[in-house]
Amino acid sequence: MADAILFNIAEAIILNLGSSALKEIGLLWGVKKDLRKLENTMSSVKAVLLDAEEKQLHNHQVRDWLQKLQVVVYNADNLVDEFQIEALRRRVMPGNKMRKQVCIFFSSSNQLVFRLNMSHKIKEIREALDEIKENRTFTLEDRYEEKELVSPISRETHSYVREEEVIGRDHDRKAILEYLVNVETIESVSFIAIVGIGGLGKTTLAQLVYNDDIVKKHFDLTLWVCVSDAFDLKPVIGKIIKSASNRSIDQNLELDQFQSRLREEIDGKKYFLVLDDVWNEDSTKWDSLSSLLMGGARGSRVLVTTRSEKVARVTRPFQVYHLKVLDQDKSWSLFEKQAFGQRVDIEKSDFVALGKEIVEKCKGLPLAIKSIGSILYFKTPKADWLFFKDNELAKAIQQEDNIIIPTLKLSYNHLPSYLKHCFAYCSLFPKDHKFEVQMLIKLWMAQGFIKADQNQCLEDIGYGYFLDLLWRSFFQEAEKDECGNIWSCKMHDLMHDLAILVAGTGSVLIDKDSINFDENLVHVSFPALAY
Repeated sequence: MADAILFNIAEAIILNLGSSALKEIGLLWGVKKDLRKLENTMSSVKAVLLDAEEKQLHNHQVRDWLQKLQVVVYNADNLVDEFQIEALRRRVMPGNKMRKQVCIFFSSSNQLVFRLNMSHKIKEIREALDEIKENRTFTLEDRYEEKELVSPISRETHSYVREEEVIGRDHDRKAILEYLVNVETIESVSFIAIVGIGGLGKTTLAQLVYNDDIVKKHFDLTLWVCVSDAFDLKPVIGKIIKSASNRSIDQNLELDQFQSRLREEIDGKKYFLVLDDVWNEDSTKWDSLSSLLMGGARGSRVLVTTRSEKVARVTRPFQVYHLKVLDQDKSWSLFEKQAFGQRVDIEKSDFVALGKEIVEKCKGLPLAIKSIGSILYFKTPKADWLFFKDNELAKAIQQEDNIIIPTLKLSYNHLPSYLKHCFAYCSLFPKDHKFEVQMLIKLWMAQGFIKADQNQCLEDIGYGYFLDLLWRSFFQEAEKDECGNIWSCKMHDLMHDLAILVAGTGSVLIDKDSINFDENLVHVSFPALAY
C-alpha cells in the first residue's frame, strides 16, 4: 500500500530535476538531455498516480502495476539524491569555479567513471518506467490535484440500537444527555460533536442517546441522517426531509425548493438531529447547511459524529466530546458477551485468564473486541483459544477482509497524500512508543516529506502536519508543555497495525524475531533491544 504515497515522491523528483543545481551538474557531466527526458517521463507517470491510487483500492491489476512502479520510482529518488550530494559537494568546495573543476577532475573518485555510471542509471530508470507504462492494460486519467475521496462501498447507518447490547457507555450516554437537555446555550440551535477513531463506537453512542426516553420527551422531533463520504448540500437536506416526513423528495427539484421543504419540517420545532459519520472539512459547505437549520425552536440540538477534530471544529460546536477506549473491566464485559453469550457447553472460568490476555491485545477498541469475541464464540476447546492467541490473533486483526482494519483504513484513505507519507513512516517505531513531536517532525523533514513554503519554516509546517494527524485521531494521549504546545503523544496499537499495512514491505522495524526482508527495502529501523 506504499503506492499511496508515490505521488509525493514523484513530485519531489520532478522538482529536484528542474533545480538549477542539478541542471548545472547535468551540463557538466554531459547528461543534461538525459535528465530532461527523465523529468518528462516522471511527469507523465505522476499525472496518473492520483487516479491509480484511488482505483487500486478495488482493482488488483492497478495495485500490482503500482507495486512495480514503486520500485523504479524509489530508484529514481535515490539517483536524484546522488546528484544532489554531488551538487552540495561542489558548493562547499573552496575556491573559484575553475579551481573547483580542477580539484574535481584530479579527485580520488574517478569522475569519468562516475559520469558514465550515472548516465547508465538514468537510462535504465527511463527504460524501466517506459516499460511499465507500455505494459499498462487499463485506463488511468490524468489528475493534477487531489479530490474528495468517496469510498467504493458506501457506509450506511440507522438510528436504532438495543440498550442491552451496548456495554461500557453508560457514563458517555449520561454526559451527552446532559449537553442535550440541561445546558443552556446562546443560539436557538446548537451543535455537539462526538470525536474518536474508527471502531470506537461513536455511532453506537449516538444511537443510544437517540433512543433514550429523555430525548423522546424533551424534543418535538428527532431526526437521523447518515452523511458519510461526499458532503453535498441537496442530498443531505433530502435525507433530513425524509427522516422528518418519511417521504423522499425529488432530487431534480431546485435547491430553493429543498430549503423550503426543510424549513416546513423543522422551523418552530425543538428538534434533535444526528448527523452521523461526517467527513466534511469545508467550512463553506457546512455554513450553507447550518444556516438552513437555524429555524428550529430554542433548545434544538444537532449531534455530529466524526473521526476528525478538524471536522468537529468546522461545525463550531459548543461542546466536543472525545470518546475514549473502554477500560479493562468494560472491555472484558463486552468480550464475555460476544465470546460466551448464553453458552452452557463450556466452563467459562477455564477461559478467563486466556480471554483476558486476548482482550488486552484489543486495547479497549469495541470493534476489535466484538470481532475477536465473535470468532472465538465458535471455538470450543481451550487448546483452540490458545492456538488462536499465539498464532492467529495478530493476523485476524490485520487482515483486510476483517472489518477492523478496513474500518480504520477509511480514515487513511481520506488523508491528503503528504499526510499519508508521514503516517506510514510511523510504522518504523515500536508499538506503545512515546513520540517526541519535534523529533518526529525533524525525521519527516530529513525524509523530504514536508513541502516547503516561503512564508513558513519547515518546523512550523511539520507541526501543522502533526496536528492534522492528531485531529484526525491517528495519534492519541497528547501531552502539552507549559506553553501549551504538544510535545509528546502515542499511537493506538491497531492504528500502528494500519501504519505497518500501508507502509508495505519497503519499511520494516527490525527486532530479535525478524528473519526475512523484502529486497526493495527503503526504510529500516533498529529499536533498542533488551536481551
